[in-house]
Amino acid sequence: MRRKRICLLLLAALLAWEAVSMTAGASINSIQSQKAENERQLNSIQSQISSLESQKSSLSSEVNSLNDELTDTLLNIEVLEGDLADKEVQIAEAQEDYEEAKATEEEQYESMKLRIQYLYEAEQESYIEMLLTSDSVADLVNKVDYAEELQEYDRRLLEEYKAAKQAVIDLQNQLEQEKAELLEMEEQLEQDKAYLETVIARKRSEIADFDSQLSSARAKAQEYQKKIKEQNNQIKKLQEEARKAAASSKGSSSSESSSASGSSSGSSSSGSSSSSGSSSASVSGGGGGASIASYALQFVGNPYVYGGTSLTNGADCSGFTMAVHSHFGISLPRTSGAQAGGGRAVSDSEKMPGDVVCYYGHVGIYIGNNQIVHASTPSSGIKVSNMYYRSIRCIRRYW
Repeated sequence: MRRKRICLLLLAALLAWEAVSMTAGASINSIQSQKAENERQLNSIQSQISSLESQKSSLSSEVNSLNDELTDTLLNIEVLEGDLADKEVQIAEAQEDYEEAKATEEEQYESMKLRIQYLYEAEQESYIEMLLTSDSVADLVNKVDYAEELQEYDRRLLEEYKAAKQAVIDLQNQLEQEKAELLEMEEQLEQDKAYLETVIARKRSEIADFDSQLSSARAKAQEYQKKIKEQNNQIKKLQEEARKAAASSKGSSSSESSSASGSSSGSSSSGSSSSSGSSSASVSGGGGGASIASYALQFVGNPYVYGGTSLTNGADCSGFTMAVHSHFGISLPRTSGAQAGGGRAVSDSEKMPGDVVCYYGHVGIYIGNNQIVHASTPSSGIKVSNMYYRSIRCIRRYW
C-alpha cells in the first residue's frame, strides 16, 4: 500500500513537471518568436540608418563642393569690382584728356581763323609790302613761301589736334565697352552666387531633415535593442525556472535540467563612400602655340553661350578654350577656375601665342601683341581684346 502511494506521488510529480515544462516551453517559444520579430525590425532600422547616413554624407560632400564654388565666385566678384573701379578711374582720366584735347583744338582753330582773316583782309597790302621791302626776287619768293608755309602749318597743326582728340574719343569708346563687358560678367556672377546660395540652403535643409530622420531611427533602434535585451532575460529566467522545477519534482540530484541557450543577433551596417577627383590637363598630339592661336581666331564673331562648348554654335569662355585645344588633341579642364590650376605656369615675360590667360572667373587665348581672343559675353560674343583690360590671375601653357 505504501509502495502504491509512493508510485502515485511520483506519477503526480512527473505529470506536474511535464505540465511546468510544457508551460515554460510555450512561454519561451512565444518570447523567442517576439524576439525574432524585434530583431528583424532592428535590422531593418539599422539598414535604414546606414542608408540615411550615406545620403547625408553625400549631401555634405555636395555642400562642401558648393561652398568652395561659392567662395571662388565671391572672390571673382571682388576682383571684378576692383577692375570696375579701375575702369571708372581710366574713364574719368580719358574724359579729362578729351576736354583738354577739345580745348586745344578749339584754341588752335580760333587762332588759325584770325590769321586767315588777317591774311585775307590784308592780302594786297601784304604782298605789295613784301614786294617793296624785298631786297631781291629771291627774297620776295622766300617771303611768299613763308606766308604759305605758315598757313600750311596752321592747317597741319589743326589736323594733328583733331587726330589727338579722335584718339581720346576712341579710347573712351573702348573703355566704355570694356566696362560694359565687366558689368555683364558681374551680373552673371551675381546670378551664380544667388543660385549657389539657394542650392546650399536647400541642401542644408535636406541635411537637417536627414538628421531628424536619423534621430528618430536611432531612437527606435534603441527601443528594439532594449526589448530584445528584456526578452533575452525573460527567456533565461524561464529556462532557469523550468530547470529548478524539474530538479524539484524528480527529487533527485542526479536529474539533469535542460537549459536552453538564447540566440543573439547582431546587425552590421556598412557604408560606401565615393571619391571624385579632377583630372589634371593631359597633353597629347601636336599643333603648337601659334597654330592654336591662329585656329582660335577663325571663330571671332561667333556667339557666346553660357555653358556651351561649340566653336560655331556658341561657347562660354572656358568652353571656348577647351574646344580650341581639343582640336589639337590637348585636354583642358572644363571650368575657368580649373584651367587656372592646370597646365604649366608661364610668366608674363615668357607668354607666347596659344597660352591660356586666366582672370578671376574668365579665360582667353593669347594671340600675341598683348591681345587675347576669348568668348567675352553674350552681347559681344567671341572677340579680340587687350589682355590687360582686367586683372590677370595667371598664365598657363597646355601645349
